Amino acid sequence: MSQAKVDRYKEEKKNRKKIQKKQKAKQVVEILVCAAILGALVGFPLGRHAYQKNYETRQANKTINASVYDYWAQQYWAANYTGYVFPTASNSDATPEDASATDAE
Repeated sequence: MSQAKVDRYKEEKKNRKKIQKKQKAKQVVEILVCAAILGALVGFPLGRHAYQKNYETRQANKTINASVYDYWAQQYWAANYTGYVFPTASNSDATPEDASATDAE
């Protein structure tokens, strides 16, 4: 071996850990870049299709008729708030005498 080859071998041996670290880092970066490109190639068309389908659904349900809203509001009110503002018949049967008798006991 020539002296140049021996010197190069000693230098490579001395820096072997640094060189291996750089190679591993380069490999990781290559994998990440490839994964990002593959994700973009697959994800963009799928995402666009899903967005377009959702957009069409949103456009179909964008406006509602006033009578439909009125019906919904009445049903919602009847299901959730009946008895809070206007007491039901079972709550209005109590008389003041009954209340004072219960309080006295």
